Amino acid sequence: MIVYLHGFNSTGNSSKGQTLKHTLKQTLPSVPFFTPTYHYNPDIAITVLMQEINEQLLRHKLKQPEMIIGSSLGGFYGQYIARQFNNIKLVLINPALGPVDTLQHHLGENENFYTGERYILQKEHLEALKKYDIEKVCSDNVSTLLLVDKADEIIDYRFAVEKYKHCAEMILYEKGDHQFQHLMESIAKILELYNT
Repeated sequence: MIVYLHGFNSTGNSSKGQTLKHTLKQTLPSVPFFTPTYHYNPDIAITVLMQEINEQLLRHKLKQPEMIIGSSLGGFYGQYIARQFNNIKLVLINPALGPVDTLQHHLGENENFYTGERYILQKEHLEALKKYDIEKVCSDNVSTLLLVDKADEIIDYRFAVEKYKHCAEMILYEKGDHQFQHLMESIAKILELYNT
């Protein structure tokens, strides 16, 4: 099973998630591809994501996912969730690995880009994110591929590069933006990691 985790204020039905699902299913037709939508509250997000992932595993008679793909905030959650399993593959796409700082300017009322849901992002939500950070990313058995657009206008790509410099394969694209303009160019590398 492959799990895709979307970014902040998005959903599992985002264009990136659906593009990945459609494209990867062409090569891996028998592999379940799960694109959950998670809550804005980090504690609820992690609890429900783990529950839903385990339900999907049970449904498909699997022990664990083979791969987690996380974009932006989904990358932050992805590195945490990947470590709840053993020997898993992780793909980080323009990951927001310092989300407490990145989301500061979103404090207050927000609207989900896809669903129209309005909610209040509070300081306690940002504080809760700290519980799910992974400081020593090189101390365990998670095979990681880092994909970044260096012209990301929201997140400084250098933070993820520094964090994973000793334990991830990296592809750094010179241009692009936070939406990640090089998704289709990266499919072969994602498949390569999946098949190792």
